This record gives sequence, structure tokens and C-alpha cells, in this order.
Amino acid sequence: MENRTAGWVLLIIALFVASSLILSAGTPAPLPDTSPQTAFSAERAFAYVSAFAIAPHPLGSAEHDRVRDYLVAQITSLGLIPEVQRAMGVTPLYQVAGTVENIVTRLKGTSGAADAVALVAHYDSVCAGPGAGDDGAGVAGLLETLRALRAGPPLRNDILIVLTDGEEDGLLGASAFTEENPAAKDVRVALNFDNRGDAGEAQLFETSEGNGRLVRIFGQASPHPAGSSLSYEIYKHLPNDTDMTVFKKAGAAGLNFGFIGHWEAYHTRMDNAASLDHGSLQQLGENELSLARSLGDTDLAHLQDRDVVYFSLPGNVFLHYSSSFLWPLAILCGVALFGAIFYANGAWQTRLPAILISLLAHIGALVMLVVVGLGFAIGARWLHLHALPEGPVYLSVLYTLGLLALLAGALTEYYRMILKKIAAPGFFLGGAILLMLLLLAASRWLPGGSYIFVLPLLAGLLATGVAAFRPGRVSLPRVGMLCALSLPALFLFVPLLKGFFIALGLTQMGAPLISLAFGVLFLLLFPFLEAALESSGKLITVVSLAAAIVLCIVAARTTRYTAAHPKASLLAYALDADSGKAIWTSSAARADSWTGHYVGASPRRGKLPDFYPVWYPIEFLQNAAPAVQLASPLAELVDKASDDATRTLHLHISSPRHARTIRVGIPQSEVLSASVNGRDLGKPSDARWHEAGQWEFDYANPPAGGIDVELRVRGAGPVTVVLVDRSSGLPAIPGADFLPRPDNSMAIHSGDQTMVRRSYVFE
Repeated sequence: MENRTAGWVLLIIALFVASSLILSAGTPAPLPDTSPQTAFSAERAFAYVSAFAIAPHPLGSAEHDRVRDYLVAQITSLGLIPEVQRAMGVTPLYQVAGTVENIVTRLKGTSGAADAVALVAHYDSVCAGPGAGDDGAGVAGLLETLRALRAGPPLRNDILIVLTDGEEDGLLGASAFTEENPAAKDVRVALNFDNRGDAGEAQLFETSEGNGRLVRIFGQASPHPAGSSLSYEIYKHLPNDTDMTVFKKAGAAGLNFGFIGHWEAYHTRMDNAASLDHGSLQQLGENELSLARSLGDTDLAHLQDRDVVYFSLPGNVFLHYSSSFLWPLAILCGVALFGAIFYANGAWQTRLPAILISLLAHIGALVMLVVVGLGFAIGARWLHLHALPEGPVYLSVLYTLGLLALLAGALTEYYRMILKKIAAPGFFLGGAILLMLLLLAASRWLPGGSYIFVLPLLAGLLATGVAAFRPGRVSLPRVGMLCALSLPALFLFVPLLKGFFIALGLTQMGAPLISLAFGVLFLLLFPFLEAALESSGKLITVVSLAAAIVLCIVAARTTRYTAAHPKASLLAYALDADSGKAIWTSSAARADSWTGHYVGASPRRGKLPDFYPVWYPIEFLQNAAPAVQLASPLAELVDKASDDATRTLHLHISSPRHARTIRVGIPQSEVLSASVNGRDLGKPSDARWHEAGQWEFDYANPPAGGIDVELRVRGAGPVTVVLVDRSSGLPAIPGADFLPRPDNSMAIHSGDQTMVRRSYVFE
């Protein structure tokens, strides 16, 4: 076979493998409700979702109470006695508190010991959506798992089913359970199931420290294992939490699972039962049931072991190795790199200066790609804000494919220019040095993600030594060897590219990461595709750039907000009771025909420090609104004390409107400590988001009679207290005729709401 022909064969095979990996769903077929009673059936679990995730059921709502009663009845019908834990949860991490109702039941084991495996999901939703994925799927999975466990042989350890409340308001139910429920002291390991979307693979995305034994149990027990330690490394650096955060803080070992596909639905009306993927539910539930059985018969006294690096591959392959191999593997790659450089010096007279120049060229290429990706995302968004109709650019597959085609065209032309000056083996070895540096950096600062470099780098170096960069005819065995050696890069980086798009989309964070991963993949595949790149001339460049133009034109014409892809936004009526003035506010990027009915055609834009925390990242469209007579939140001074340095205020705070949440803020005094209903709120500095001199906390689902707050502040002067209460829905305004949301628009997170602000000064 001619070298040129072999190169094109390898290119076609690489494109075929990459396409297959992208198009693979990765989830099992859902089992019907006629499946054996000891098996997990997504169709049986889906019956639960269809029954309770039919409307938003946030903490404090009437629908929430209906869902609670339904879940209690289902657990009772399974032959267990559910406990409804009514308590106040306090989460210092978010400076929040609230009244919650957890649902807890226990399936006793045969050992007689109290040690328990906790299966956790939250049953509350946000105000804007029914929560079929977040977290109806998790709750339904627990009920179906409990049913299947009851149908099988008894387990050694106790199984605790913990359906937490108030997760969406700041992990309140988990905080109340770990702090106040006697069963919490028995939890040795917690498995949490929480989802950000309603489709995709159910992945292990977080573990506790010392995860070696737990990850090995997961890999052995789960029929469809998915997840990677890279995901956990990334998750550590994100400002995101689930109930697992609270359980880990309480000392439990744990694993956290969820699916994030179709995150357009997250916290919106689209997160409904009709949109929930049954294959995702099947995978989540099967893994949940198998882990419950495995851990249910495991000695829970010694769960901690050295952390492991782990990742899954298509075909239910789950690999893991001890973190003690991080540096030996890095050294092995270093030795292989040195050997390849030495070999290339003799085989192709490759000199070190050329390799070092190539290293700089590859660094420049990756920097270029990151800049192009960021500029592409910003440019596409700008066009749809100012020149084209608005649309979900960040979800556009066509725009993303257009970006990848653009990157491919730019890289092939860039490589072609460099290869005129530097021979292909030296050019790749310069890139291999860069990959080695990335491996060393990952081993030091991102250990769970180091695996993505190890096998592909070793494969590329091996290809360089035995099969690649050789002139003349190519034998079929050599072509087969090159195909096999290209698979590590494809099997690790193509799912990574897909994962970046699913998790982040074509955003200002996602596009640069997609571009960077694409550049590294291109570099790793260079030994296998070099012959095709060399023989094609400018063909690949021209075809790629032409494809990019066509894809972007089609994307520009078709990316629109529609009933299938509505625009998500927050709309609120905000009344300042101090001034008697009100405003409409919207988080929309620009005023459209519907938003304009509220904020006008030319609204001002800015933050709302009077109604939202100063750290809140959104700038709102704002316009004057008619002032409506609404009862404002009340703060009454119950007691006070002072000395030369501090003042202590005991306040009774209530919402005559019976709003769902109350925010208490102290904007001008330094708060040294605070408590609500006698419970410490933690140090203000412990909060994830806080500003110096700006203290505030939220109380969700306040009792009708109000709450008692005690504050100790620095100084002896007057103290200003600002209250904002929030209720779902917009007020009725006499004489106003505002249109309801059209089909191509939807509320998100807290939903459309009414806010009333009032300040008090206590001498």
C-alpha cells in the first residue's frame, strides 16, 4: 500500500471512530415493568416520576406537601415505616437556613450493627420547573431500588433511604439530617444521586477522600460504570455543591452520581417527565441498586484507601489504578520520550534545536486555538444579540461543528507551513515534549486528569519508533498497528470533547476548552495522519474552512429561540417600601417583544444590590413599574445589649405576605456572629460568597409566626437591617394588561417572582 493511500485510510478510520464515539448514547436500554422483581426497571421507576414531578414543588409550596405525602405513601406501601423529620436546617457555607421535612426510612440488615449505607436524593424542586431530572429521577431511582432490595435476599448492613428537602435552597435538608437526625451517626458511606439535566450518561463525578476502595467496588459492582477522576478534579474547582458536600463534611465516605445531558432543561419547565431519558434513568438506577447490594454486604469499617485514578471507556469498560503510579507512569513516559528523541536522531538526523523550535510552535498553536475558540464564542453571541435573532448559541451543535472545522483548517495550514522547515519526526517530538510537560503539570496539580496524557503519549511515541514517518510502501500489518495505536487518543479525547460540549456548551468557558482539547488531540494523532496531511496539500485546509463557513451560515439562519428551545430568564417585580417606588427587572440579555411589555424598549441595565447580593453575577434590565400596595417584611426589636466594642440585637422577623424566603442583610456594620432560632449561622467569612462589610443570610420557608435572629456587630452605633422577602409569581396590577410568557420563553431557577424590600435602623 502506498504511503499516501495508507495515510488516507488512517484518516478515514479516525473520522469513523470519532463519529461513533460522539454519536454513542452510552446508556443501556430501559427495562420494562415486566422485568424480574429483583431487577431495576426504568419503566417502574418512571411511574413514580410521572406521578409526582408534574409541577414545581419547591420548599414551602402546597405542591411540595402533595409530593411529600405521595412519597410517604409509596414507602409505606413497600412495607417500611417512613419518618418525616421536621426540622430547621442551617448551612453556613451559603449563610442560609430554612424549615424542612426530610423523609427517612431504614431497611434493616442482618448483622444487628447500626452501620448503614445511606442512599440520598432530594425531592424538592425549584420554583421554575417540575424537577423530573433534578431530582425526580434520583428519588424515583431510590424507590425502585428499595422495592428491588425488598424483593431480594436480606443484606448484612442497614440501608438508609434519605429523601432530603430544601436542597435547592442551600442543602438545608442534608444539613438538618446530619445535625439533628439520630440516624445520621450510623452513616458510614453515602451515595448521592442528583442530576443537572434529563439525559446522558449517569456518571460518577465526585468521591470522598481516600476513594480507592469505593471506586474499586463501584467498578466491580456496576453493570454500566461511567465517570472519570478528571471530572472530579474539575468539579473540585467549581462553585457547585450537592447534598454530598454536607455528608462529606459530616465525615461520611461517599460517591456522587448524576447525568448532565440536555442541561437546557435544568431548573426550567422543560425538566419534566416527558423529557426525561429512560436510558439515563436505567443506568442511574442499575448502578444504584448494584452498589447498594455490594456495599450492603461489605465491611464498612475500612472504606478508605489511597486515592485512585479512574476513567470509563465505551463498552462498559472501567479502568482504575492507584495514585501511587502517577509518578512512575510519568517517568516511564519521560524515558520513552528520551528514547524516541535518541532514536529519531539516528533514524532521521533529527536535531535538538529543531525539536525545541517545534515545541515553541506547538505552544503557539494551542494558544492560537484557545484565542480562536474564545473569539468564536464571543462573536457568535454578539451576532445573535445585535445583528441576528436571539438564539441558544451555547447549545448549537452546528456552531460547535463549525468551530471544530475552523480549528481543523487553521491547524492543517499551520502544520503545513511548519513542516516546510522542520521534518515531521522532529515536529512531533517537539509536541511530545509539550505533552510531557502537560503530563507533569497534571500529575502535580490535577492528578485525577493525568491519565488523558499517559496512554496517548506512549502510543504516539511507540508509533514514532516502529511504524510512523517511514517513506515508501506501507504493509497492512503496519497500517493495522498505526490504527491500533491511534485508539488511545481517540477513545480518551473524543469523549472529552463531547463532555466539554455537554457540560459547558459553546460558552466563553466551554469554547476555549473544546479548542484546547481539539488541539491536543490533533497533535496526538499527527504520527498517524502525517502522510495524509502531507499528500493532501491544501485540500484538507480548504475543505475544512469551507465546511466551517457553511456550518456557521446554516447555524446563523437556524439558531433561534423556539417552543422547543425557549429562552430562559428571570422576571421580577421589585418594590422598595422605603421609597414607595417599584421596578420591573429581567435577566434577559436584551429586551424582546415580550420582555418589553415589562421593562420597555430601552431599559437600563445594571446590578440590583438592594434586592440581590452584591456578588450576584447578573446585570438586570430595569424599568419603572407601578407601585402596588404590598405588605413589607417586618423586623421588631426584642432585646438589645451593648458594650464599648459591640452591640447585640435580638430581632423578630416575619413576612406578612407569607413569602417563601426572607433575606436579612446588614449592609453597613461588621457582623461578628449571628444565629437564627438559637442556631449558629457560622462565621460570615465561612460563606462561599461574601463581601467585606456586607453580611446577609436567607431563610427559606419561614414559619407563619416568623423567625428570631440574634446579631452581634462591631461598634456601638446604629445598625441598619435590610429585609427582602420573595414570593413566587407576579402581583396583580390594576389597569395593567401584561402578556403571559410566550411558548419561546420560560422562567428559570427561582422563577417569576415578587420582591419587597424594607430597611430598619436600630439605635
